[in-house]
Amino acid sequence: MATTHDVQARDDVQYEEYPALPYAGVGLRIVAAFLDLIFLASVFLLFFAAAGLYLLTQTDWGNESDITNAEQWTAVAIVASFAFVIPLYFTLFWWWRGQSMGQMAVRIVVTDRDGYHIGPGRAFLRMLLWPLSILPLGIGLIPIIFDQESRALHDMITGTVVLELP
Repeated sequence: MATTHDVQARDDVQYEEYPALPYAGVGLRIVAAFLDLIFLASVFLLFFAAAGLYLLTQTDWGNESDITNAEQWTAVAIVASFAFVIPLYFTLFWWWRGQSMGQMAVRIVVTDRDGYHIGPGRAFLRMLLWPLSILPLGIGLIPIIFDQESRALHDMITGTVVLELP
């Protein structure tokens, strides 16, 4: 049975043909997370701009100062709907490519421990558990330093690893 160290994350090839891929360290993973944060902040600004545009069109491009409660709540709902983008972003990208946009930039990929792409359920579970590694002062990231496969807490629970691509 092949292990992640012996394979490359692709579905349509014979894995044994490829050289071993190294596990991604904490530095690359943090850089990828910051790049994802920048991308998601940009998308959030689009939602914020859409809410502002909605309010401008409802007030005759700012000429009226009377904004109703319903209009205010609609604008808030537009901005709040961004909360659905975050889980969709990570789940779909990890399922589709094994990489978020930040991970693509630093050339790392999320796979199962055998080096295969993860399915939608595992991608969703990994997205749900990722805050457990980050929120309590990043304590869940400490295992990356000591684990042979450089896995964080959410990787250990979901059975995933992060590999560096050549």
